[in-house]
Amino acid sequence: DSLDSAGGLSHALGLSRKSSAFTLAEVLITLGIIGVVAAMTLPSLVNRTRQKELETAFQKQYTLLQQAIMKIKYEDQMPFDRTSYTANFKKRLAQEYNATKDCGAINYNTGCVLLDEDAAFSYYKTLTGKTLDRRYFDDGGFITLDGTTFFVEQGYQSSDTGYLVSIDVNGYKKKPNLMGYDFFMFQITKEGKVLPMGADNTYWKEQREAYCSKTPSANLNGVTCAYFALTDKDYFKNLH
Repeated sequence: DSLDSAGGLSHALGLSRKSSAFTLAEVLITLGIIGVVAAMTLPSLVNRTRQKELETAFQKQYTLLQQAIMKIKYEDQMPFDRTSYTANFKKRLAQEYNATKDCGAINYNTGCVLLDEDAAFSYYKTLTGKTLDRRYFDDGGFITLDGTTFFVEQGYQSSDTGYLVSIDVNGYKKKPNLMGYDFFMFQITKEGKVLPMGADNTYWKEQREAYCSKTPSANLNGVTCAYFALTDKDYFKNLH
């Protein structure tokens, strides 16, 4: 007899219909195992992706800010201080970025990102999620075409320390809107250097550790995290 039929071939190979298929119980067990593994690994994968996106955005905005300040310095040929630009530095920087929205001065301005009833930022918190002191962010702001959001401090301290520029690297409409996560501060020296806040010769160098800590509840906690984001290769990996 020939072995042409499927039944004959299966018999010749020592197989049976019963042994060549999974039972319903086996399929359900397999799917259950896949589900458990996915539940364990997916949050970690999502978190790593988010951390990498924040790191990339931070590096990009730091580079763009350096380029913008370098161009302004070349074109304007004057120090970055209150005497030179008076109240116009925020407008000059916004011009360089081709800003699409001028937030004006934050005080009493409800048309941009700005205040809650308690005089705190509507969208922004400290590194530990506490109320963020707005005093060093409230002299002006603007938003670029891609949503990146800037805040400029050009008060009297700029006569000695230069300007403070804080950047929400993924825009105010995207969370977490926390200092040290997606919101970072830089100092523009009078000579036109762009320094991450917390670096040597910056306004809060002495508070470098205290103002980028997961434990204190200081209302400026997170302002020096730009320094660690640039100097610690695992900084973004350690964000939770």
